[in-house]
Amino acid sequence: MHVASGAWSLGGSRVEVADRLVRLREEVAALLLEFRPEMLAIESAFFGKNARSALRLGEARGVVLLTAREQGMTVLELAPALVKRRVTGAGAASKEQVARLVAAQLDLDEAEFDCADQSDAIAVALCGLIESQASASSVAGRKSGLPRGASLQ
Repeated sequence: MHVASGAWSLGGSRVEVADRLVRLREEVAALLLEFRPEMLAIESAFFGKNARSALRLGEARGVVLLTAREQGMTVLELAPALVKRRVTGAGAASKEQVARLVAAQLDLDEAEFDCADQSDAIAVALCGLIESQASASSVAGRKSGLPRGASLQ
């Protein structure tokens, strides 16, 4: 079931990085307090071609990880290829394929996604759910703890 999703604008380059990170922390903390999730799933860091973008992404990930841990949450880091493989069946799926299959799995209209980041984030959440339930099932010795209709790829 899809509860909520979206993307924030933190001010872009006209706002100092430290101020954007403070705003990110405030937004994440507010959502964690509102929805009270048991776990936070986040993509593990990747190494892109643009060092500046990788640095900014690392800073933002650090804020999110810290905020979640301060609230006592379990954090599950997932490789981007694993997320794509679990959601689409292919580790090298395009952003369009991810969006299409996330929408189909949650019975949403693909047009509801404001941006590719939104469908990517939902894909990470779905993969986190699958991974955590698969882990819980193996610990409990059960065959499957996946929601009806979900399958591991």
